[in-house]
Amino acid sequence: MSILLVLTVLPILSIGVCYFVHIRKAQYIISLFVAIAHLVCSYFVFSGLFIPAGNDFFRFDALNRLFLLILSHVYFWVVLVSYSYLNRPLVVKEEKSKKLYFTMLNVYLFANTLALISNHLGVFWVASETTTLSVAPLIYYYRDEESLEAMWKYLFLVSVGIAFAFIGFLFLALSAGGTILEGQQLLVTSFTQHATQLNPIWLKASFIFVFVGLSTKIGIAPMHPGDIDATSNAPSPVAALMSGSLRGTALLGVLRLYQIMVPTVTADFARTIMIIGGLFSLFVAFVFMFKVTNYKRMIAYSSVEHLGLITLGIGTGGIAFVGAMLHTVFNSLTKVVLFLNAGNIHRAYRSREVHSVWNVLQAMPWTGWLFLFGFFAIIAMPPFGIFFSELMIFQGLLTKPFLLAAVLFFLFFIFVGMSKTVFHMLYTAPPAGDTTIITEKFEITHFASLTLLVLLIVLGICMPSQLYNTVVQISKDFGILL
Repeated sequence: MSILLVLTVLPILSIGVCYFVHIRKAQYIISLFVAIAHLVCSYFVFSGLFIPAGNDFFRFDALNRLFLLILSHVYFWVVLVSYSYLNRPLVVKEEKSKKLYFTMLNVYLFANTLALISNHLGVFWVASETTTLSVAPLIYYYRDEESLEAMWKYLFLVSVGIAFAFIGFLFLALSAGGTILEGQQLLVTSFTQHATQLNPIWLKASFIFVFVGLSTKIGIAPMHPGDIDATSNAPSPVAALMSGSLRGTALLGVLRLYQIMVPTVTADFARTIMIIGGLFSLFVAFVFMFKVTNYKRMIAYSSVEHLGLITLGIGTGGIAFVGAMLHTVFNSLTKVVLFLNAGNIHRAYRSREVHSVWNVLQAMPWTGWLFLFGFFAIIAMPPFGIFFSELMIFQGLLTKPFLLAAVLFFLFFIFVGMSKTVFHMLYTAPPAGDTTIITEKFEITHFASLTLLVLLIVLGICMPSQLYNTVVQISKDFGILL
């Protein structure tokens, strides 16, 4: 019970303190303490050292223990670099946003934690909507026209998506008509236990609405535009938080419904929907990667690509499912590296446009090299972890050669498009007459990026038994025997 209190109550207390205490350093220290406590408790839960007893509304199985650790890890690094980020002078309007920054971060942590550990789909739905409301003020951090448009676009599209998910959960309740579950709470454990009694028609309708609705937060095409604008206009730590953990929280909602459908005749239907959504996301990333002129949008479209690949792996099943779960971990950490260093580039060049950035490797060697290695990690260059998780997904797709060929085709040209953008930023000579002098020193963002890159290599080469066993247990919970 003590760990459950730390995971839920401590962020609530931190919200109140950060709201009423207007000293930024104090807010930072309090938020960092909560982030560390949350990370430690999440690791205890993940490793099995201490797993709180479940009840009707909360549960701790292998699936949410993995996603909880991802959330805690990403959140810790984001909070760690945030104080340094807030002290960067950019525009005066930011001062208003800085007052609520740590308050909303703690709201985000509480809402995501609640969504991840909930056993009740109604609680998940409320918490998921709260995560949307928590990041909206953070998207509007710069308080300009672009960030305002991105915030309202995100709020509108995601709120519509959440409404779709709500309808999907209503359909799930209707699928229980005439069974022992009729009129009962929407508990994942109960519905999973009695899944074969559910009406398959309503169950299919439920999955369509939930998958389409939550895709607005996951970033699955064609429901991705709001998420793309939000992550490309939000400050880099917030973009890293959204891309690294918020997408995972929404994905868990889809996985919970899929878990209910696995023992039923509707399982193949759900897999087909996920494969189509994943493949279409790769296609969209393939198309837009050649048209993008904003390097933060490039990273955002990379998230569409990788969440599409994860969804595709889940739908394929077998070893591809294992690869998809590992890919969720590696992608989250890599996106933190890319967005943090994109923020450093933005600060130095005062622009998010690719054509306004040049010679980064020489002008900003720490940022340039870390951004380059982050790029190597996200394109699955060995020995980074994504290389190994993608191999597992490809191995699972060997039984579907035409699908594998399409995936490899899209990934190759996404790599070409990203390479063109990244190498232009890193290696292009400055324009004639440019006298801009950029000075750089080793910062907390560089420390965070370097640590995460080393971690990605270690996790890829020396797969910890706890991580692998957890992923295998998740696979068993979804009826996959390796």
